[in-house]
Amino acid sequence: MSVLADLGGVFLLVAYLLLLAGTAVQYRRGTLSAPRAVLLVGMCFTWLSYALLQVTQSGTVPTGTPLNYALDALAVVVLIVGVGAMVWWWRARDAA
Repeated sequence: MSVLADLGGVFLLVAYLLLLAGTAVQYRRGTLSAPRAVLLVGMCFTWLSYALLQVTQSGTVPTGTPLNYALDALAVVVLIVGVGAMVWWWRARDAA
């Protein structure tokens, strides 16, 4: 397997972290409303969990190591938070 294929998950992880940072910057500047920011953060978190799983599943972190288990657990938590944020946005959108 090539080095680029091994690092593919890392590139995804960095890309989604950059999107999350960009969302935070736009929110701080006032160009995003709070509900829209929650939706974008939820979306970023769900994709971030996918990228974490790409890093741990036959990626750059060896399978069966404590770091692998910790990143898998973090991916599950990030996924739950992301879905929760999108559900919150959905309910807030319907209430308005």
